[in-house]
Amino acid sequence: MTAILQIVFQIIRHTPFWVWIVLFILIKRGRALMTESPVSVGRCCLMPTIFIIWGLDTIVDRFQSPNMLLSFYISALVPGFLLSYYLYKNRRFHVNHDGLLIQEGSRLPIIIMLSNFLVKYLLNVVLATQPGLYANLSFNIFYGCICGFTIGLFFGGIFKSMQAKKQLAL
Repeated sequence: MTAILQIVFQIIRHTPFWVWIVLFILIKRGRALMTESPVSVGRCCLMPTIFIIWGLDTIVDRFQSPNMLLSFYISALVPGFLLSYYLYKNRRFHVNHDGLLIQEGSRLPIIIMLSNFLVKYLLNVVLATQPGLYANLSFNIFYGCICGFTIGLFFGGIFKSMQAKKQLAL
């Protein structure tokens, strides 16, 4: 048990500070989305942008076959998007007295954001402890599919918000 705790503490200690800042922002943003809030396409795109940059930086700088990995990443975006769009299909919107588009509160965004963070964090811990995986074809494919799928999960909700904004503007 102590060996496991030592490993956990080493992982936490070697995690860059900016990763903890991203986690804090995710939790804060996710909690805000648990209650009714105005729809902002810019704020909706903030988290996916952070995760895309984080993923692409790792893919381009570290992996042996970034082009092949990117093809799996992009291919996996589609099922992630479709699942997310399905999960958000019943999301409700309304226009308030100030003319702002308001989305109902939901736990789904924080679940998606924290899942993305956890998956990305765990994959990077595995890569930090086993750098030989950067050259492993099977792991490259796995990494591309998992990261692309989890990024796709963001876009179903964004697309649903954009649809609602367009429909309510009419």
